[in-house]
Amino acid sequence: MRKHRLLPLCALLGVLFAGLLPKLDAQGQEAQESADLVLLIDGSENVGAANFPRVRDLAMKVIEGLDVGRDTIRVAVALYSMDLEVKFFLNSYDTKAAVLDAVKALQFTGGNEANLGAALEKVTGILLNPTSGGRAEEGVPQALVVISAGPSNDDFSAGDRALKAASIITFGVVVGGMATAELETIASDKSFVLSAPDFRAVASMGDQLLPYVNSVAQRTIVIQNEFTEGR
Repeated sequence: MRKHRLLPLCALLGVLFAGLLPKLDAQGQEAQESADLVLLIDGSENVGAANFPRVRDLAMKVIEGLDVGRDTIRVAVALYSMDLEVKFFLNSYDTKAAVLDAVKALQFTGGNEANLGAALEKVTGILLNPTSGGRAEEGVPQALVVISAGPSNDDFSAGDRALKAASIITFGVVVGGMATAELETIASDKSFVLSAPDFRAVASMGDQLLPYVNSVAQRTIVIQNEFTEGR
């Protein structure tokens, strides 16, 4: 049976609040500047057409603060409601400008259900695999940010297990707090779930989220797998 634990959380806090980064040689520095990032956005009526531009602005703000590129941080975006709607894959665009243009063009599609569980299973099976531009086999860390405005309408336990089995570092942004408990379960650590009281505050969450995502690319946040014998 494989277990995982997050390392090093204390070191992460040092990076966030003291600005301390480990010294690296040239080879190590090059290896630390890459990640595969999926933004999984609630596209259901939990958000609604009127509030969707605010959520889109959060995605824009995060991407603007990242070193996006073919060999650095690759970005994929998908909306989930009744079904998962992939907007673009990790290998769809090679430049930050192209990714930002694609996010800017996102439109609200709506849906009465928010099936987060089914969406999470497809993150590992579709969005982060090598065919879609995933680089886990090359040792590139993979991260997921779930932006949710309401509880899931389906069981997310299988999707959660798939994320953890694949060592995907998962973060959450909750609007309104109704989905806080389930995102704390899905996230790699409870401290990786950020909460916005309402949609007016959503875009401002980008400043809080960016240090976490950049720390994944810099290998400051790491998941270590532990292997134990199963029964």
